[in-house]
Amino acid sequence: MGTLIAPGHLKLALRATIAGIVTYLLAEQFSLPNGYWAVLTAILVVQATLGASLSVAIDRALGTLAGGVVGVAGAMLAGGSPLETVLVLAVAVFIAAALAARSTSFKLAPVTVVIVMLAHPGDVAPWISGLTRVAEIALGGVVGLLCAILILPERALGKLFPHCAKALRLTAQLLDLGRGGLLGQGLDPSAIDRLNAGARLALRAADLRLVEVRAEQAGRLTTQTDPAPVVRGARRLWHSAIILLRNADRPLDEPLAGLVSAALTAATMALSAHMTAIADRLDGQPAPDLSTRADAAGAAVAALEARIEQLNTQGALGGVSSEALTALFSAVSACVHMRENLEDLSARLAEVQGEAP
Repeated sequence: MGTLIAPGHLKLALRATIAGIVTYLLAEQFSLPNGYWAVLTAILVVQATLGASLSVAIDRALGTLAGGVVGVAGAMLAGGSPLETVLVLAVAVFIAAALAARSTSFKLAPVTVVIVMLAHPGDVAPWISGLTRVAEIALGGVVGLLCAILILPERALGKLFPHCAKALRLTAQLLDLGRGGLLGQGLDPSAIDRLNAGARLALRAADLRLVEVRAEQAGRLTTQTDPAPVVRGARRLWHSAIILLRNADRPLDEPLAGLVSAALTAATMALSAHMTAIADRLDGQPAPDLSTRADAAGAAVAALEARIEQLNTQGALGGVSSEALTALFSAVSACVHMRENLEDLSARLAEVQGEAP
């Protein structure tokens, strides 16, 4: 169970509080008629990471600008009768909603249209009301973004790596389960489903954080190397574990299992240890030298390949069923791919962390 209130939660709460108070004071100073829109925007813009804050600020700015233009045009075209107002409002909302459907960046446009057309005072020109609304949203966006940048800022990369680490740890457990199934030690389908679901969710969360990292890069808020190869490496390892698991529900024949048990166990355990060490590094925990773990995993997988080649040369695989051979060679192939992907992941991680601020 995670911490109920983590330090990151307190940092976010502090940024949001300061952003809201500062925006309120500025709105009062400038006598904005609906300053609460500026305060709401500032609080909404302050997100867990810089990338997320920048994305929200841009989306609200685009949505408000588009909705303001459509709303002002609608307010100027609307007549004195309720029927004319309803017809123009329907057309304006339809246009804004179509923009929002086309891109989520304009999701605030329909709301802004309604506010500009229906909430402006009768003695104020529609274009002034629309401009005021844009100014309120802009003020909140600027203050919120500045607070995200200046007050205990959180980089998206720090939120991304833990998701990759979780996926790797779950993949290591899947690998151990697959080995047990192949060697006749039992296989729990519910455990496999649970681990697969967890890895899938972790990688999806990593993808979302990756979008935030790229937003920071686009906004010149970081010079961080793109961590996408790290996420791809974690996903490839998970896929390799799935390949091994495809035939794990049908244990190898007992004689064959006895011949390959030691080599297969050593290889999967070394791969799991390497994966766990990388996960520790991703979590910022003390981790052993990755090159040592990589050498151990490479040697163990090479020994497994050599063992299979030896058995094949000796004719020990001649009487084995095709299903058993398929399961065995799939497992060996999965181990080889894991070794290669782990080596690549280690290299990509070194590149990213070597340039981290």
